[in-house]
Amino acid sequence: MEKAILLISSSYVSGSGYLDAFEETIKNFLKNIPQILFVPYAADKTNWDSYTEKVRQHFNLFGIDVRGIHEPGVENEIDDFKAIFIGGGNTFRLLYQLQQFDLLSKINDAVLNKGMLYMGSSAGSNVACKTICTTNDMPIIYPPKGFDGINLIPLQINPHYIDPDKNSTQMGETRDDRIMEFHEANNTPVIGLREGSFLSIDDEYYRSQKMFLGGTNGAKFFFPGKDPVDIPNAREIVFISDGIFYVE
Repeated sequence: MEKAILLISSSYVSGSGYLDAFEETIKNFLKNIPQILFVPYAADKTNWDSYTEKVRQHFNLFGIDVRGIHEPGVENEIDDFKAIFIGGGNTFRLLYQLQQFDLLSKINDAVLNKGMLYMGSSAGSNVACKTICTTNDMPIIYPPKGFDGINLIPLQINPHYIDPDKNSTQMGETRDDRIMEFHEANNTPVIGLREGSFLSIDDEYYRSQKMFLGGTNGAKFFFPGKDPVDIPNAREIVFISDGIFYVE
């Protein structure tokens, strides 16, 4: 089965509404898909219905129906759907709920082995990685089974990535500092995905490690023990085994 994964840095981009900056990309990604499954678990439980309705209203504008994974008749059954969208919010809360409903391995299998399309935004993109350890969120809840994610790609994403501001008087750690700390304990490459950017991954990635960096603001790529590499524009990228990649 072919694989297709769309990982968006953020649902909102300055100057545009909910997912508006990615509308054409999403339409192409979900072409011929009449209905998607939405996972609102990054929000508080009291907001699952309203969050789902917000997503439903947006996707209905271009003819796609939305069912919430928590809704009656669905209730965490995923096999009947051809596409899943996990939205943003708090990554720790999202992972906690995915663990509670035993969904991590089920989603992994559905996407990698059964052809389900996966779309994530912000926390939904972070949880698609090996772990959620490069999230920006506060651990407001503890996922009891640890921090492993859905593991669709053997990489880490830092959503909403912000470049260091040389003129800032703020004395706390920059995002680059935090990612360097991550690499003091982990060897996994990290993609700092700026708002307005996305990664498109399909079967080609699993054959040759080629992916497409799209959107408007690019990304910064971090490898253990190496200087980060800034890719400011949309283009294809190929990783190779020693942690370096080619840009085509």
